[in-house]
Amino acid sequence: MALAVLAGAMLVVVSADTQRLIPLFAIGVFVGFTISQIGLVRHWSKQRPDGWLPRALINGVGAVLTAAAGIVLLATKFLAGAWIVVLIVPLLMLLFSRIERYYRRVRDQLRLDGTPPRPTRTHSLVIVPLGRVDMVAAAALNAASYLGDEVVVVAVFDDRTKADAMRADWARWDPGPRLDIIDSSQHSLVHPVIGYVEQVARNGRQVAVLIPQAEPLHGRYRILQNQRGILMAGLLSSRTDVVVCLLKLQLVSWTCDPVTHVTPSLT
Repeated sequence: MALAVLAGAMLVVVSADTQRLIPLFAIGVFVGFTISQIGLVRHWSKQRPDGWLPRALINGVGAVLTAAAGIVLLATKFLAGAWIVVLIVPLLMLLFSRIERYYRRVRDQLRLDGTPPRPTRTHSLVIVPLGRVDMVAAAALNAASYLGDEVVVVAVFDDRTKADAMRADWARWDPGPRLDIIDSSQHSLVHPVIGYVEQVARNGRQVAVLIPQAEPLHGRYRILQNQRGILMAGLLSSRTDVVVCLLKLQLVSWTCDPVTHVTPSLT
């Protein structure tokens, strides 16, 4: 698609006169042949197999001839549009060089050419953002207990009355994990949780965040559910290096027993 768009743009520039494109094509061909044959000369000179010298000589002569032809075409057709090649080819070479350098850095950091160190088990922490005590909280804590050694629940409130009610419900339920309540003057749930996670993960500890998200039975009801969990997962993935787990809780039926109408799915 990109090639088709660029080709169409080039036809517009030359007013659909394909004769003006022939010099560009010829110069591109000769430049390509010259570069490839120089590469073969370097290949033969480094590998030096049996009979490499005649092969390198043939490729070297070919590189000289195609380079000469390209220079002649470039000089005679420069004002006719060959200047585009002079501009584009160095830019493409610079682009390819930067791309190759990026892949080299990735290879070095991931140690793709060697053996990585053996994995070691560290004490892990699972953070579960919750807003109330309900079946979503129960399913989230059940899943979190299998993911890490320690589970901490984080709740954000901008109203002290709601925070006190959450503490009372938590004490009455007593599920085991610690509850940390963040008093936030901002009417935002996402950013205080992200700040909490960033603070906890600074000491190099392995941290995972389990975000429960209720999924309605039918897609038409999805717009009625808040999407803060998905937003939080995206921001945590982009701003931190913690493990982010989205626990989708499928609401199976509106008429079945409340204990069985939540089906968890961890992603």
